[in-house]
Amino acid sequence: MEELLDPEAAAKILGIKTITVYKWVTERKIPFLKVGGALRFRPSALDAWLKEREHLPQPETPENFRDER
Repeated sequence: MEELLDPEAAAKILGIKTITVYKWVTERKIPFLKVGGALRFRPSALDAWLKEREHLPQPETPENFRDER
C-alpha cells in the first residue's frame, strides 16, 4: 500500500500553493481521500491526474508543417 500524502506534500508535488490544493478539492478538480476526517492524496492518483492533463508536442507532419518562406 502506498503512503498517503497530506495537502502540503500534495501541493509540493503539484507545484502549487497549499491553499490551491484546498480550493481544487472543494471544486473536485483533483483526486483526494478523506481518512478519519483528514484530507489525503494518493501519489499514484495525482500522477495519473497530471498525465491526463499533459500536452505533448505534435509530430511534424505535412499537415502541420508550414513553409516560412
